[in-house]
Amino acid sequence: MRNIKTDPELKFLESRVLHHADIFKRTLPEMRFFILDQQEFSSLLMKNVYPVSPVNIWEGKEMVNTRHRIETGQESSLYYEVVQTGRPSYAYLNETNNAMTQASVMAHVVGHCEFSELNVMHDSNNDRTEWVIYLTGKVNMARNQMGHMNYQTFWNACESVKSLISPNSQFNLENSIDTETSMAKAETKSEEDKSLLDSIPFSSTLENILHKNKKSKEMLLKREQLRQAKSETLSRRGYKLRAPCQDILGFLREYSPTSQAEKHILEYMYAVNCTQDFVVRTQIMNEGWAMYWEKKIMTELFKEKACTGIVEYSKVASGVMYPRPYFQRNPYHLGYYMWEHIEELFKDGKVSLDYVEEIDQHKKNTWKKDSNIEPIDCMTHLVQSCTDYEFLRRFLTAELVEKFHLNRIDKRMAQQLGLKADDVVREDRRYVWIDPEPIKGEMLNFFVHLHRPRIYIVDVDYMDGGLLLFHRDDGRPLRKDWIKPTLKNINLIWKGSVCLLTKETLYTYTAGSFNELRAAAPTFDVVVERMQNGEKPFRAK
Repeated sequence: MRNIKTDPELKFLESRVLHHADIFKRTLPEMRFFILDQQEFSSLLMKNVYPVSPVNIWEGKEMVNTRHRIETGQESSLYYEVVQTGRPSYAYLNETNNAMTQASVMAHVVGHCEFSELNVMHDSNNDRTEWVIYLTGKVNMARNQMGHMNYQTFWNACESVKSLISPNSQFNLENSIDTETSMAKAETKSEEDKSLLDSIPFSSTLENILHKNKKSKEMLLKREQLRQAKSETLSRRGYKLRAPCQDILGFLREYSPTSQAEKHILEYMYAVNCTQDFVVRTQIMNEGWAMYWEKKIMTELFKEKACTGIVEYSKVASGVMYPRPYFQRNPYHLGYYMWEHIEELFKDGKVSLDYVEEIDQHKKNTWKKDSNIEPIDCMTHLVQSCTDYEFLRRFLTAELVEKFHLNRIDKRMAQQLGLKADDVVREDRRYVWIDPEPIKGEMLNFFVHLHRPRIYIVDVDYMDGGLLLFHRDDGRPLRKDWIKPTLKNINLIWKGSVCLLTKETLYTYTAGSFNELRAAAPTFDVVVERMQNGEKPFRAK
């Protein structure tokens, strides 16, 4: 690995890319570029795009296989974009790529770094890479303290739970857990209630005479009783679960009774995997934004002849943005053309109440009104205010589904999917097209569960200090062969019994024993309501 400053040509291209990003008034953190060879690139990907990682037998085995594939020509090791956003951001260039490709990667990174900096989910924090490097050293020390076998067992347990991370869920740690800190914040927000309480007469006789604020005082007294109940729980445990918690690994990291060495492993595992939630929820916008600015900056570089190869670049870009059907959506293709479409909408003044309320279809079809607002400012506001769900909900239409080929399926794939003749609206020699109308809804449904089981912690004192997990039924059953090992691994981390409640079954793992019991689980809404009322969400009969 070497700094980009060691290569004069790439250093010049970096300066031109950053110059044009500045001309376009992009908001960027510090970006550091490094040049890697093929083996270093492969190693970087095994380390979750960080320059170092703890000693890990699985990473070593995978790296041996990858090295063999590279040496035998089975894997090209040609990666166009590897970046770890943050402040500063780190981007990595493959030394086997030519100068034009390197410039396009740097221009692409500009879009990613700005998106992470501005987006509503705030995926850019200070010293992210440096923090992981620090944790790597701590985990390597933990390995020596715990011994190889204990370290490997605990590491594997944490690995199995890393998919149960949801820092951006409605039911994340902040929204689900009461601590002394969170209660202090809540109390500062209730100054209005305090002033109301001060205005209420203390004498019940006066209150009956005046008949004022009786309902308000009853409400405040009830709230005070709830606050006292919370404080009692906090005094015993230091925290209280007030709502289902979907960020299970985050909860275990904060509250499991672990040793310092085990704590460092959990910290590392969470730090390197928590960003995946951001990627999944914003991938279409993010990749489209990166492609949008890559194209603009590369156009300027070709104009000033800072690099050559515009034909080759066009071929590569068309390959990257090749359309795929909606269930295999290509975020580069869909994101880029969605941003282009939105830019046109703002240019023509179509994002306006006048356009929406226009009833003459001919006028709507030919609508073109100048606006005083710069389209790019409106697009930047969208980056700052929404994720993929809202992005698609607001702007994807059946016409765009057809235009972007999201409803076009290869005939061989259609046959494998079992599409019937009634599902096909037209076809040619190679493709079939299905009805575009339901596709938007299907794409939005993905963001409900992200193709993952929705599992929550709903009780932290079940079966004498055990965890009770709840599977929110969405018509997709859990894989039974995964339930026992997952509960076993959570049990190893929590050091207490762990139970999982599904629609019809209660699975328990305690003291090395796994059991299945028939149980009628309440609905998720009932669980939430019970927890809000301070009740037990479930009691086994």
